[in-house]
Amino acid sequence: MISMLNEMIELNVGLLCFAILINIFLLGGALTDEGRNKPFMQNFIRLMFANIFMLTGEVLIWLTDGVPGRVVLLKTGFVLSCGCGYLVPICFAYCLVSFLREKKKVSWKFAHAIAVSCAVSAVLNIMSVYNGTLFYIDATGTFTYTDLYMIVNLFDLSIIFTQIIYVLKYRKTLTRRGTFILLTFSIFPLAAMPLQLFWDTTPKCMATTMSLIALYMLFQGELTRQLAEKKKELAEKERQLGESRIATMISQIQPHFIYNTLGTIEQLCLEQPERASKLVHDFSLYLRGNFSQIDNAALIGISRELEHVRHYADIEQTRFPDMTIRFDLHSSEFLLPALTIQPLVENAIKHGLMKLESRGTVTIRTFETDGHYCVSVVDDGVGFDQSVLRDETKHIGIRNIRGRLEAMCNGTLMIDSAPGKGTTALIRIPKEDEDK
Repeated sequence: MISMLNEMIELNVGLLCFAILINIFLLGGALTDEGRNKPFMQNFIRLMFANIFMLTGEVLIWLTDGVPGRVVLLKTGFVLSCGCGYLVPICFAYCLVSFLREKKKVSWKFAHAIAVSCAVSAVLNIMSVYNGTLFYIDATGTFTYTDLYMIVNLFDLSIIFTQIIYVLKYRKTLTRRGTFILLTFSIFPLAAMPLQLFWDTTPKCMATTMSLIALYMLFQGELTRQLAEKKKELAEKERQLGESRIATMISQIQPHFIYNTLGTIEQLCLEQPERASKLVHDFSLYLRGNFSQIDNAALIGISRELEHVRHYADIEQTRFPDMTIRFDLHSSEFLLPALTIQPLVENAIKHGLMKLESRGTVTIRTFETDGHYCVSVVDDGVGFDQSVLRDETKHIGIRNIRGRLEAMCNGTLMIDSAPGKGTTALIRIPKEDEDK
């Protein structure tokens, strides 16, 4: 009964067309999935394309085999089936390795070896369409296999067993479910191969399609898991950013700064009422700027940030008239996290200039390079040994600024200092990240 299946062209073409429809359905799902840019999904998409074209070639073979007037279509079908048939294990090999690389650093050597081996076998098979080494087309337009064709079957078996061994090698990296599903891509076609003694390639094609359904489910599960982890990571990062903003705000409103500023205002009220009025104005705007940024999770314009810095600078220059704070602005059209520059200016004054016998200068400069927007805060104060920065528990402000820059705009903060030579703090924000 099984031997009669090769004569039932409608059945074989119907099964293969059904398999094509299943592959198209899976392909549509993969192409519209938000995780389609993952390397293993990219290779899975290529795998399904290869399988669809291979199945199409098989359909052509069933429709034209034994029909003398359709030899050209028969050869076309075989070239399509054979060429894409060997692309299937190649794409699976790269899909397998890229999936493993999501969990562990794995070499591409296995995939490269499969690709070279399958490419050589595909060339030999396609050449046989014209030289008759492995098979030939007789006068009736029918494929006839030679004794050498057994080599092709042995090669296919070696590829399948190599895939099985490779998956088992990394079973500890995978879950039990993942290991089983990846094995189905080899085991299902292997189980169907004995039927080829009576029923050509249709069972093997259907087995491959069944394994692709299982692979699609596995990869969807992995994408769902990664998405859940990403959401959890983003939520944790938002929490940390919130804590960082509050800590930064609190660090800028230390009691000694408030007391000192109020003391200066009190003295000026008696001696210079107009300057006292301006200082109260600057101080109120400074406090408003700090409080308004507690819940601000968005980037702000550099002009707005510098306005806050100016209010702080005016307060300090009122308290210490012999100190100089300069602004050298060459770029004013970019975004950065709020309360980023003012803490650096405060550090420059508090730890740099205050320890000098005569007050020095702090320069705030904005500029841009080909790839970055930059802000530098430079002082000519006493400087310090940079080794003290290694203990982040004592430099929470710097750590918070770095964390917010990295998380919110992929920016960096570098500090360069040496005893007696002053300090330079440099913020660099990538243009492509800032523009997003």
